[in-house]
Amino acid sequence: MNLYQSIILGIVQGLTEFLPVSSSGHLVIVTNLLKLPPDVAFDIMLHFATLLAVCVYFAPEIFQIIKAFLTDRSLKNPYFKLGMLVIAGSIPTAIIGFSLSDIFEGLFSSLLAVGIFLIITGILIMIAESYGKSRKDINKISFMDSLIIGIAQGCAIAPGLSRSGTTISASLLLGLERPLAARFAFLLSIPAILGASIFKSKAILNNVSVEMIAGSIAAAVTGYIAIWAFMGLIQKKSIRGFAYYCFVLGAISFILGYCGR
Repeated sequence: MNLYQSIILGIVQGLTEFLPVSSSGHLVIVTNLLKLPPDVAFDIMLHFATLLAVCVYFAPEIFQIIKAFLTDRSLKNPYFKLGMLVIAGSIPTAIIGFSLSDIFEGLFSSLLAVGIFLIITGILIMIAESYGKSRKDINKISFMDSLIIGIAQGCAIAPGLSRSGTTISASLLLGLERPLAARFAFLLSIPAILGASIFKSKAILNNVSVEMIAGSIAAAVTGYIAIWAFMGLIQKKSIRGFAYYCFVLGAISFILGYCGR
């Protein structure tokens, strides 16, 4: 992988990590187009870079959550409750991730699998937009809601099944207000990405290079832009358009994968 290829992959990761279109699926597709071998350590490093982007964007909220845990540990405090909900939702994500990582890791070079899961992502978004009822603020979210959303995030270990797409869709179907659905999905990504990065930290440290650093910077910058754009979009408009995008890209990936078998 040369410097330009790593930057391209970083931009792809940053732009797609927080949009409901599957960053892992896009990385598989672009990696195949560039004729590069799968590189799990590089992919995890790009995800860690986008973790930095979400931490910077939500820094004021993260600060308030930490402050609440130190000074006002009451579920009546919305920031303490939000932090507890993130912790609760992270438990099923971690269980699913550690249990199934070896199974799905082998699919990260399969265009056929990516195509199938992209189409599933599109279906989930369409269902959520059709049947989701925005009625719950932070005070009305239950810990069962959080666990269900965490399970949805855990399932997104499959390449092509969008993490933000599944969590936001699950949140909308459970009745979360649209901006809150996106906020919660992004905050829930922090422990998930951090856990995956720590789990693969040895592989990352053994493969650090100029290309990896350049790709990570590109991912962090474009990731921040993607969060900013999406947070503005979901408050005002439907995300149904992303479902159509997933259907088209999924169909193309499926056909290319099937023909290339």
